[in-house]
Amino acid sequence: MKRIVFLLFAAGVFALTACKKNDTPGPLGKNPADVANAWMQMHIRLTRTTPGYNSVVSDRSFAYAGLTVYESLVPGIPNGKSLLPQIGGTNLEPDKKRNEYYWPASLNAAMAKITRSFFETTSSANLASIDSLEAAYNTKFETEADAVRLQNAVVYGRLVATSIFTWSSADGAHQAYSHLTDPAFIPKGSGTGHDGFWISTTLPPAAPALPVHPHWGENRSFIANIAAITQPGPPLAYSESDHSPFYAMVNELYTISLSLKHEDSTIAKFWGDQPGNLNVPAHATNILTQLIVKNNLDLGQAAAAYALHGIAMYDASISIWKTKYNYSLLRPATYIRNVMGHPTWNSVIPTPPHPEYVAAHAGISAASAVILEKIFGGSGAFTDHTYDATYGARSFASFDAYAKEAGRSRLLAGIHYSPSIATGLTQGRQVGNKVLLLRVF
Repeated sequence: MKRIVFLLFAAGVFALTACKKNDTPGPLGKNPADVANAWMQMHIRLTRTTPGYNSVVSDRSFAYAGLTVYESLVPGIPNGKSLLPQIGGTNLEPDKKRNEYYWPASLNAAMAKITRSFFETTSSANLASIDSLEAAYNTKFETEADAVRLQNAVVYGRLVATSIFTWSSADGAHQAYSHLTDPAFIPKGSGTGHDGFWISTTLPPAAPALPVHPHWGENRSFIANIAAITQPGPPLAYSESDHSPFYAMVNELYTISLSLKHEDSTIAKFWGDQPGNLNVPAHATNILTQLIVKNNLDLGQAAAAYALHGIAMYDASISIWKTKYNYSLLRPATYIRNVMGHPTWNSVIPTPPHPEYVAAHAGISAASAVILEKIFGGSGAFTDHTYDATYGARSFASFDAYAKEAGRSRLLAGIHYSPSIATGLTQGRQVGNKVLLLRVF
């Protein structure tokens, strides 16, 4: 069985960092980030094991989770600025003095509540794990702060979670895990693929797959009008002529597919994030957690990182899905089988049931990389240990290199053309740079 490296979870056990009671009697001090990391690792686990939480749905849930982590703490963060009024939400203010709350307990209560709300359909075992994580930190905090400050924090954290969840329910994707497709949606084109428009790549005897999340690009974004202001131009003009730029673009992918090296296959599968592994935003969040631990970020810094990173991934997904269904470009498998005459050709990983242009993994990874570069600075060199036991660790000289490899993996996997990857990287960076205009400190 494959083993995935979760930083704080191993068979349901997590590390609890001890500190003395009343160590931080006032605003949030240099508290360790363990409680934030633990809840985000729980979120990773739940997106992996809850039906309907594909990469797209999970982009959204990681955004609201990160926002909840941050907003549950921000009144206690010195010079902290609420993100909510900057992204169209309503600012929340505690009704007591800042030193009357034990802020880590606010985060614990907020995340327990909003996690139950987002994952209401998860398994009973997962729900029990949520309860256990909350209870374990409650027990820990009883050794660190008095009962009054703890209770104040719990009440405030739950208020934050309720407010954010209520706000989230009006963004156009409430309970998206339950309606991944729209049977009434009619894709563009004739349905043959010979006009360049997307059709299902599912091979018989399986039934053709319906396109997923056809309306995702209309969701409310955190950065106002992010889809409109980051839209790319159109893809290459469709042609079936073997002298056309379009044919050359597809032939590049096909030629690569015929002589994949072991390293190529490893890259394709490492970033494939297929069922049984993590999905795309879960993998990116696991990278962020590794960097938080490695760089010893404190709780306030980690909270801001999770919030900005999650917002960037979700807004990138909205912008990208707007592009996908605007142009509805066919996938490589369709062209290679129907035009180039290789009817049994298939991709290394399953081709997902949505249009090709632009490459979502490239865009999400680029948005992630922009945030990571801002938070951690420097050269950005790091090693990703997410799939150590399966594919081995992968090291990168920079955050940009991480995004580029994640994007190129889709060419090696046979599901995206090179220009779509390059455009996705640009689009994701544009989204990430807009998110960096938000102020957290």
